[in-house]
Amino acid sequence: MKKIILLTIICTFLSCKGQTEQKVITSFEFLSEEVLKTKPKEELRLLRNEIFARKGYVFKSEDLNIYFKTKTWYTPDANVKVTLSDEEQSYIDKIKNIESQFTLKGNKNCLYYFGLNNSGFFPLTNDKLLRNKYSTGLEKIKLEDLHEVVEGNLCGGGSVWDIMYYEGVKYQLLFYSCDSDNLYMKMAVIKNDVIKEFIQLYGSSTALNGDSVTGGYHDISFKLDRNNLEVYKVFKILDKENMTEKNRYPVKEVRREITKYKLTENGILEL
Repeated sequence: MKKIILLTIICTFLSCKGQTEQKVITSFEFLSEEVLKTKPKEELRLLRNEIFARKGYVFKSEDLNIYFKTKTWYTPDANVKVTLSDEEQSYIDKIKNIESQFTLKGNKNCLYYFGLNNSGFFPLTNDKLLRNKYSTGLEKIKLEDLHEVVEGNLCGGGSVWDIMYYEGVKYQLLFYSCDSDNLYMKMAVIKNDVIKEFIQLYGSSTALNGDSVTGGYHDISFKLDRNNLEVYKVFKILDKENMTEKNRYPVKEVRREITKYKLTENGILEL
């Protein structure tokens, strides 16, 4: 009798052990934001839903069920109640944010995609753009047909590139010259093909508001990092202590104002 009981216990133990081993799945890797931004939209969707799949979730989208059924670790359970840890929820939110930047109606001729394929392009600054390091590549994605409102803000000529556009909002970068050698850059915010806002990113500010090199002036610059934008308004004055024959008008920074924006699918948001 004792042998039968012992045998039963051993069989039960082995049976439980086998069930446990069947539930063991490979570990999940949380990819960094830098790596995620290099992934296509289709792959981001799979990465986001893999968290649910590893918990046995049965998807409403049949294509996801078909895909995850090809994975040896996927054990679908229609009764499972999925709970997410803070780390998992944060990871999903991060992927969703990146996914939202891909609703571009199939148009990949924009600075966002150009930056993904050109190392060091982001963050984009006025200095980097003015040095024309990427002029050949940018020439290929420069807009040919300019929106009439945008064209009217180029002093008769200039260049325009799509930064990115969502389903209802488009962002464009305008680079042009006015008043002989003065250079300007603006960002246009377009909703349903109508200009809603212009933001000045760069300008020859000595021609603005009566500013002058000797009396002090505002220098304007910017930094665009995918969908994050910073605009800098820097007040400078003549640095008389460091004047030389070769450098008769040295300047120094007195103060700096920074305005931060986010380019969202609902319009530009000031942070």
